[in-house]
Amino acid sequence: MAKSAGGEIHKDHRKRMQQRFEKNGFEGFAEHEVLEFLLFFAIPRGDVNPLSHALIEHFGSFADVLEADAADLLQVEGIGPASARLITSLMEAARYYQLQRARVPQRFSTLDEIGTYLKNYFYGARNEKLYALFLDDRNGLVAVKKMAEGSVNAAAVPKAELVRQAVRLGATQLILAHNHPRGIALPSAEDVWFTQQLRQMLQSVGIALSDHIIFDAAGDWTSMAQSGRMNNRPLKAGPAQEGENG
Repeated sequence: MAKSAGGEIHKDHRKRMQQRFEKNGFEGFAEHEVLEFLLFFAIPRGDVNPLSHALIEHFGSFADVLEADAADLLQVEGIGPASARLITSLMEAARYYQLQRARVPQRFSTLDEIGTYLKNYFYGARNEKLYALFLDDRNGLVAVKKMAEGSVNAAAVPKAELVRQAVRLGATQLILAHNHPRGIALPSAEDVWFTQQLRQMLQSVGIALSDHIIFDAAGDWTSMAQSGRMNNRPLKAGPAQEGENG
């Protein structure tokens, strides 16, 4: 059976795009072309150019497409489970790469080191997430654990579980970090109340809550301890780490 002319055109188009990528990466690509190239891996045949345009029109930009969750992606006609998995895995892979490349000191000596390290956990995140950084008494890293995702509020966050984890890990202090993906890096009144409640619970078992750091979508952050919202002394920091950070 002879191949259709349309099939040959699409095949040649894909070949030309692959050659462009091999020569210069994505330099010179329009955002819909980058998305089109990526969709080749989930949709091995046919013209995916209209689908790439439809995705960008639906979500607003290439970045917004990559940050969309699978349920929203599946609302776009032409996107099936394989394409949705591909797109969502790209951001997860990028976040994993950021964490793998991040240099973790044997022990943290400044708040800036902690903020720089923790912001990788929120890279490209569209949902609120809460992480706990468990430390020993010399500011050495014991563990980092995600404690909540979705709606990070006082009702949703398991304070008792945070205390249990700290005791189980043998941590002597911990630092909370959560993000405001659609807001500024400033704690809400609820954030302050929750932090004070957790601090008291941890103190009862001899563990210090050293800080609660709020991140925005751009990676800027605010330390509640340094901004005076916790009424306790922050982690020892160098002279450059005063006030709020960006």
